[in-house]
Amino acid sequence: MSETISWEAPQWLNKMYLEDVLKKYLQDDTVRLQGMELKPATAKGENYASVMTRIKVSYKTAGDSKIQTMPMIMKCSYENDPFVANIMNGYDVYNTEMKMYEQVLPKIAKILKQSGDNEKIFATTFKVDYERCSIIFEDLAATNYGLADRLKGLDKDHTLVVLKKLAKFHAAAAVLNERMDGALESFQRGLFNRHTRGLGCMFEHFTETCANFAKTCPDLGVYYYDKLMKLQSHVVEYGIKATSKWNEADFYTLCHGDLWINNMLMQYRNSKSSQQKLENLLFVDFQFSNWSSPAVDLYYFFNTSLEPELQMDVHFLAEMVQFYHSILSEMLKKFKYNGHVPTLHELWVQLEERKFLALITTLTNQAVATVDECDDADFHCLVDDTDRAKKFRLDCYRNKRHQNIIKQILPYFDRCGLLDVQ
Repeated sequence: MSETISWEAPQWLNKMYLEDVLKKYLQDDTVRLQGMELKPATAKGENYASVMTRIKVSYKTAGDSKIQTMPMIMKCSYENDPFVANIMNGYDVYNTEMKMYEQVLPKIAKILKQSGDNEKIFATTFKVDYERCSIIFEDLAATNYGLADRLKGLDKDHTLVVLKKLAKFHAAAAVLNERMDGALESFQRGLFNRHTRGLGCMFEHFTETCANFAKTCPDLGVYYYDKLMKLQSHVVEYGIKATSKWNEADFYTLCHGDLWINNMLMQYRNSKSSQQKLENLLFVDFQFSNWSSPAVDLYYFFNTSLEPELQMDVHFLAEMVQFYHSILSEMLKKFKYNGHVPTLHELWVQLEERKFLALITTLTNQAVATVDECDDADFHCLVDDTDRAKKFRLDCYRNKRHQNIIKQILPYFDRCGLLDVQ
């Protein structure tokens, strides 16, 4: 097992391979590659489950002797780390994302377009390579898309745009599932699922780390330590229950499954101005997409990606749920969805029944999402039980922003009964 994972471009990613990609994408057999540049596309702490490579190629065609350039991003499996690959294979993340980009997302885009909605929700795909477990898609950075500040979180304006796009995605996916006779329900490998518990130790480790923090925190104390330690061995079971389909009357759809701030790319108007205005945002990283309740995406987003004061404002969150529901119901009717369109009250019932997701996402995913830059931020530090991994998790809980949220939100979760073993 390697102690660290560093970027390394696959040996097969060469000029011949990329020339073939361009020929097929441009539908021009006269494409001739002139050069290529490869470099890592993400820094440590920005991506934990795959290798991202930024590609820039220069090429000529018979119809144009001028050298042109094409920026691309390639995402592929951790082929140089069998330990990580084994866990990810259990979640079928690579096949899931390849199917999403090749078979599902284009059909969702078509449903939106047929209804007169040309809003773009995800990146254009150049190539899906099942043999090499890789996807090449447009490099959105070339059109001024970039990451928002995960350490700061998103404000209300950003949140509204995210929820509007999420509601459209959820509505179109529900309609597509109808048209495909339930085919999307085969996506069953989200972060919590009944097929594998490979990442389960991550949630258990962070629950213990939070318990240790609570024990030494004057605002919390041994009361919360005892509750969290008793809860630790049950968190995976409760997470699976919260994401499973167990009430046929509920509204289900294809969830993104990993909806946090670093899986969204932002494009701003007047990007050089101090008064930036969000022009557009796109969702990326569909490797944990799964058929479940919208609660999966809503709780994950709310508890990893908002400004702290918004995350802790129950009135704001209620407003956002109502906004999401208004778009969802509008789009379902517009798409002529044949199933039951959930009322706002019915959506709230789903959220309340699955509220454990808010707890475990806060204890684990938010801790990771808001950790300061550090050299230990890689996949191994999430799941290993080594001194290095323990130090990383401790660093996550030394973050003042996360500490302040935990001090406020643990008592709230306790009053909701979420810290009790059922």
